[in-house]
Amino acid sequence: MALKNGKVNPLNALAIRKVNFPARQFHYTNISKYSPTYYKQVDEWIYNNLNSRYYIGQGIDLIDNTVMYVTTIGFEQEKELSFFKLACPYLN
Repeated sequence: MALKNGKVNPLNALAIRKVNFPARQFHYTNISKYSPTYYKQVDEWIYNNLNSRYYIGQGIDLIDNTVMYVTTIGFEQEKELSFFKLACPYLN
């Protein structure tokens, strides 16, 4: 259950929910902007509203023949990725 509902997530208590590397079994999306404040806002929203393990970090992508920095976000469960894309207020 999400932290906003008042229940502690066991993965948070053990400090293993946010992973430091992009795991192969995760489902990913790239967001075409990156800044430290944007990163922090999205990370905080995920932490408070979702339940499974996740990865968030800076990546590089080719957009319109230009190499750009992007925010790469991955979730262990595909349904959490779908919910994130639908409900996160920081996405355009």
